[in-house]
Amino acid sequence: MKIFCAGLGTETNTFSPIPTALRNFEEFCAYRPGEIPDFPVEIGMPLRAAKQQAATRGWQVVEGSLFDAPPSGPTVRAAYEHMRDEILAQLAAALPVDAVALEMHGAMVADGYDDCEGDLLQAVRKLVGESVAVGLEIDPHCHLTQAMVAACDIIVLF
Repeated sequence: MKIFCAGLGTETNTFSPIPTALRNFEEFCAYRPGEIPDFPVEIGMPLRAAKQQAATRGWQVVEGSLFDAPPSGPTVRAAYEHMRDEILAQLAAALPVDAVALEMHGAMVADGYDDCEGDLLQAVRKLVGESVAVGLEIDPHCHLTQAMVAACDIIVLF
């Protein structure tokens, strides 16, 4: 089994006048493949769980980037698109895969995107097709949307 894991999250407060920029992610939690520590970081539980299972089951785990920022205002559009496109390019390079496991917050908003999770998940589903399992881990006080549900085979609130 070949599993691709990545993460992108922040808790957006749409009333906040302080935008969330790429530097907020870079300063708080931004790891690229090969840079991800084995110890817990702000994001990456699906990756750590997949690695643990891979060690005993002979699975192959492909690391994608992990991005997280502290709660703030809406994410700058170019920042969101940059991180989203980086993860999608990594997934495309890893194909074919048997499963995709993503960790997101569930309440991320960017300029022009009211549902960043749904947007990314729909792009993932388009890349991998219907036969690949797509899983999502999100925060319990997320904004669970129809786009998220439609793109996933499993959603875990944690």
